[in-house]
Amino acid sequence: MSHPPLARTHATQSGVVLVVGMVLLLLLTLMVTAVIRLSSRHTLVANNDQVRTEATAAANYALDMVLNEPATTWGDLKGATGRVALVNLGLENAADSAEVSVGVTLKNMTCKRARVIKNSELVKRSGGLNYVPTSDASCFGGSSSTGLTIVDPSAVGSASGDSNCGTVLYEFEAYAADAQLLGAAAKVVQGVEVRTDLTTLVNACN
Repeated sequence: MSHPPLARTHATQSGVVLVVGMVLLLLLTLMVTAVIRLSSRHTLVANNDQVRTEATAAANYALDMVLNEPATTWGDLKGATGRVALVNLGLENAADSAEVSVGVTLKNMTCKRARVIKNSELVKRSGGLNYVPTSDASCFGGSSSTGLTIVDPSAVGSASGDSNCGTVLYEFEAYAADAQLLGAAAKVVQGVEVRTDLTTLVNACN
């Protein structure tokens, strides 16, 4: 006694199981591939963010170095060429050479505002007395070697007049770009107000 229909049913079921198994394997492969791609993209985004942060830190550090210099040394920063400062971000335990440092170009220094300081801005009040601090005495017309300058703000030509000093607002650009170490670029713009004498003030924005 033979059972041909049963044999055909068994073969059909085996074929269905094989097809379902292949579909599940394909879906699993697609899921694993998607997870790997997503992980790679997240790593790339994190690396790009770190590189951009390091480039910005290098630009800010270079600006700090310049702002700690006397304003009389900033002459080479006015043009588009500017000055290159080497900033070592700790990538290598070595001196700030070009091979292990980020090159930051400081340039395009411009004068945004220049103004004369009023004597009234220099006058302080304490204990019923109006005085000019020792550090501002020369701007007020006194001598810093004699200590505090006691003043009468109501006197004509004192607190209401122009002092012998002024302030100049400069703006700098710091451009950090180093393909070897960072592979990214960042530009930082920084403003700083500098006190100066009236002679320098006249030519500051020319």
